[in-house]
Amino acid sequence: MKETNHQELEGFTLTMAILDLIPVLFFSIGAGILASRFNSLFFRIGIILVIVAGSLKALWKFVIALVHKDVHFLSRQMRYLMPLGFLLALISLLINQWSMEAVIHHIMTFPSFLFLIIGILGIFVLAWHGKHYDVRDAKANWREQMINGIVQLCIMLCILF
Repeated sequence: MKETNHQELEGFTLTMAILDLIPVLFFSIGAGILASRFNSLFFRIGIILVIVAGSLKALWKFVIALVHKDVHFLSRQMRYLMPLGFLLALISLLINQWSMEAVIHHIMTFPSFLFLIIGILGIFVLAWHGKHYDVRDAKANWREQMINGIVQLCIMLCILF
């Protein structure tokens, strides 16, 4: 655990940490619905890894806000756990040959299609944001979490509808 000076931690508030949990919650709901429809151990393990990665990143912000310490592992693990989780979920879809016709039919209906398009565009914005801003910048974190919340809400709504 690395202790950082107060100026480096400025802006990492309890409100930010709570906001960071909202996309994790939306993702968990959408992924849980998919996991209940798709009986695959690889898929479920992958989704759990993604949820754990997002939760640990939110925990990082709680630790900064409440204890004023930077536990690097909590923020850096995401670059390993999240891609591994999505890779396992993707492999499970390929191995178990999910019905692409059913998926396409579902996502091409209104309003699912609209939510999917907004979600995909938001993912591109998040990728751009991740390349251009420092994870330790509180203002960048606020923007990223608001965008991520909208993205995850839209993807969850796409799955629900």
